[in-house]
Amino acid sequence: MRVPLAWLSQYVDLAGLEVEELADRLTLAGLEVEKVERLGPYQGLVVAKLVSVSPHPKADRLWVCQLEVGAEELTVVSGAPNLAAGTLVPLALPGARLPGGEVQRVTLRGVPSQGMILSLADLGLEAKSTGIWTLPPGPQPGQDLAPLIEGPDTVLVLKITPNRPDLLGIYGVAREVAALFHLHLEELPVGFSEAGTPAAELVEVELEDPEDCPRYLARLWAGVPQQPSPLWLMSRLLKAGMRPLTLPVDVTNYVMLELGQPLHAFDWQRLPGRRIGVRRARPGERLRTLDGLERELSPEVLLITVDDRPVAVAGVMGGEETEVREDTTHILLEAACFSPARIRRSSRSLGLRTEASLRFERGLSPELAELASRRASALLASLAPVEIAPGAVDAYPRPSPARRITLRKARVSQVLGLAVEEAEVTRDLAALGVELTDQGEAWLAQPPPWRGDLEREIDLIEEVARLYGYDRIPARPPALPLRAGEKDPREAFCDRVRQILASLGLSEIYSLGLVGGEEAEVPLRNPMATGQEGLRASLLGGLLAAVRQNLEAQNPGVAIFEVGRTFHLRAGEVVEEDRAGVALAGRPPVPLSGKQDYTPAHLKGLLEGLLSALRVEGVSLGEVDAPWLHPHRRAGIYLTPEAPQQPARKLVGWLGELSPELGEKLPGERRVLMWELSLTELLTAVRPASYRPLPRHPLARRDLSLLAPQELPEERLRELILAEPLVESCFLYDLYQGPGIPPGQRSLTYEVTFRHPERTLASEEVEEAVARILAQLEALGVRLRS
Repeated sequence: MRVPLAWLSQYVDLAGLEVEELADRLTLAGLEVEKVERLGPYQGLVVAKLVSVSPHPKADRLWVCQLEVGAEELTVVSGAPNLAAGTLVPLALPGARLPGGEVQRVTLRGVPSQGMILSLADLGLEAKSTGIWTLPPGPQPGQDLAPLIEGPDTVLVLKITPNRPDLLGIYGVAREVAALFHLHLEELPVGFSEAGTPAAELVEVELEDPEDCPRYLARLWAGVPQQPSPLWLMSRLLKAGMRPLTLPVDVTNYVMLELGQPLHAFDWQRLPGRRIGVRRARPGERLRTLDGLERELSPEVLLITVDDRPVAVAGVMGGEETEVREDTTHILLEAACFSPARIRRSSRSLGLRTEASLRFERGLSPELAELASRRASALLASLAPVEIAPGAVDAYPRPSPARRITLRKARVSQVLGLAVEEAEVTRDLAALGVELTDQGEAWLAQPPPWRGDLEREIDLIEEVARLYGYDRIPARPPALPLRAGEKDPREAFCDRVRQILASLGLSEIYSLGLVGGEEAEVPLRNPMATGQEGLRASLLGGLLAAVRQNLEAQNPGVAIFEVGRTFHLRAGEVVEEDRAGVALAGRPPVPLSGKQDYTPAHLKGLLEGLLSALRVEGVSLGEVDAPWLHPHRRAGIYLTPEAPQQPARKLVGWLGELSPELGEKLPGERRVLMWELSLTELLTAVRPASYRPLPRHPLARRDLSLLAPQELPEERLRELILAEPLVESCFLYDLYQGPGIPPGQRSLTYEVTFRHPERTLASEEVEEAVARILAQLEALGVRLRS
């Protein structure tokens, strides 16, 4: 936001206030001054009239100009392409001082030049100019130019935070300055006379959705002259970063920069009807905007229509068909309030950002529309003869209720840590437009419409602190003892999983949680980029991207993991879930281990290592429908809850080899092994740590080689063996199928450990325990292998 001090001083008296002091105080109050630009010195500058322009006798691209400067006539050589006799131009006399240096009397190709005709760039009013600045009628030749352009001047470049759209207008900044320095704030003149047919008889307004457009106000101007703006208005626009055009357009831009409320002027006679509407675009609709581009409109775009025909993109840019031109005499002035989110979507959909959209996206008060409309009408009426239709067509179906906030007096001192006089609190808040009603121990505060950011008691206290001065608040150490925070159990569990997987030899990766719309269960309302339309439902995509990058770099082995958040849509609600994923490809980086690639045994071993370290029970493998995995090399990871009321297994993850279709898209011929596991579900099955003393009595071991049906799950055998009270552990160390084994059978060899907790076992007791186990197994068709 560019704030010329000459313009600012129209509303608040800055006499005696140094620029550095003003900039420092504004910055401390939250209006960061990024840069201070000084325009000038403008010494030796006058208004001159071009009497004649003739080609230079010895140069093709130079012109010899005769200029009238009061009673004197001067000769100046210029190379500007837009010189025209009879026009007024700014002239720097010899010895004049400009931002670029001092002007000298010179001779160019034999012709003496007694000064320099200036462009806007020469005056520091724009970065680059294509010709000299042609001044509007009014000034007299020989008149000093500096007072006419309010120079020399200083421009403050402010960084405005998104919650303060009121500061995107010069008058809003003036209000802050008045409050900070306890100065008087001048009121804006908004009075004007009306004549002709009432606006309500000429125009009507319809709002499709008041949420998109809370208020739309239309006012009519007739007999508008298409003349240049006065020099003071042009210079203010230029210093604020906006190029002057014609008087009516300049007036709307001036009021936007003054109040922060964008306005739009339509050529009333080119509107294809009298019924103005505000609605969203329909599929297939198009509009040529003021920049000359034909734009295809999406339903995200909010439109201004006339008799249902699009004429402008609401809050962003007008249409070329109804723009104000040189022959425009009748204008419909739009002053509206649009939904910030809707304007943001419109702007993003079209890839178009403007000064108007910037302000609407911050959120403007509906009450500001009427003030800006009246201010623009009053300003135009003061500059040119114009007929303003009585009244305005004001579509405001849901007027904003007044906000009221209770501000406790004791709370102000408690939060700030110092006692602030009540008179100082009321004075400062009143300077910001906050109305206070004393209710004894508290005030009832009513914030002004333009301060939408004041919603709570703490917001008002912050305003008191800003105006009191953060630098005046003493620094004090905390009165309460500091306590070390602790992580949420969920976060601590995820950290533990990371440590375990890293200790198993895996490298951690981090991938983006935003994915394409086809991969997401939860779409985003406002995606920031293509390919980031939703939130990931799996870690698979990020892991595969990392595998691809490693394989393309010819890494011989990839062993990575990720612990991250996934997002799911269940019963219409968004559910967040912590997950862990592992991917293996190539060969293990273990010396002297050969060149054998990772196998499913490695993958399953990593899963078992994690579950063992976490002390998780009730996990088993089973069938799963996972099309991204190989149809014959995949399994689901299931969790059996301990609670009896939940006997069914629950799918909590998957593991296996990547499907051939997906594997073909990766470089090389290496297969990729992966698993993914829900840590949110796994956390419920973690057993607390338990400790027991080392056994005092010796153990006894027996090896059991068993013949079991192939279709019988191995875990069933283990369950029966461990059910024997004297069995301490059971370890499967051999599995054989082949010659010597009957068809449909397989050999399973276990090392079974027996121990009694209170005494040494006799051999007879061990043999009896083995006999009991074999009897139980025989019922399942399992017998001892001979």
